[in-house]
Amino acid sequence: MNYLREINAFERQMRRQPLSTTAQLLWYKLMQFANGLYWPERFQIDNKRVLDLVNIKSLHSLIAARKELEDHGYLQFFPGVKGKPSFYRLNSAAAMEAPEQLSFFGEDEARAPDAFLNAIREEGDITRYFGWTDAAAKEVLETTQALFKEFAPEITPTPEDQRRVFYLIYEQTEHEDGTWTLTFPEKKKELLAYAFSEARARHAVNWSYINGIYTNFAKRGIKTRDEAIADSASRALSGT
Repeated sequence: MNYLREINAFERQMRRQPLSTTAQLLWYKLMQFANGLYWPERFQIDNKRVLDLVNIKSLHSLIAARKELEDHGYLQFFPGVKGKPSFYRLNSAAAMEAPEQLSFFGEDEARAPDAFLNAIREEGDITRYFGWTDAAAKEVLETTQALFKEFAPEITPTPEDQRRVFYLIYEQTEHEDGTWTLTFPEKKKELLAYAFSEARARHAVNWSYINGIYTNFAKRGIKTRDEAIADSASRALSGT
């Protein structure tokens, strides 16, 4: 890791497309925090400590700054579960200028974007996520059943299948009062259905194959079904 190279790359990008002052300060403080931990792949830190690092009192301002960094690709944020702080993962500002460098933490890790999810799955209980309700449980169950009924009717989905579906379709929103809302956007459901359809076309409806599809989605920046379809058509025309 070259700390100075990251700072210089970030500063160049701020001259071209500046973020808010709070977002820039948050990036620097998180970089400094990660440096103190000797650059782990991801790290945990609670909101109170982040607020102290940035020296602001408004949780709303923190959330806005964090989302700004997320939207521009500088970090990934993984909301914590009850009793555990949230995870942060910093992306490489330098890699944004050098596309061949896929990840701040190395190419192999970048090519396995579900690695973090696998770590969370080992911890187990999705019902501990902030915002979890009976309605959320019902939606995850119904979505899982619908996917398997359409694309793999011979398979009876298990609770583990429900967990895997959850991780690929959930979205959490933190509010200024510290409460959370857990939702399952249609665009994420549609993208997962597309991955299932691709797996079925190759007679490989299994999570290993679907994870591989999502790895490719991540490498190509695909976040919606329409983008996946367009990418597939483009590659078919180019023969790649």
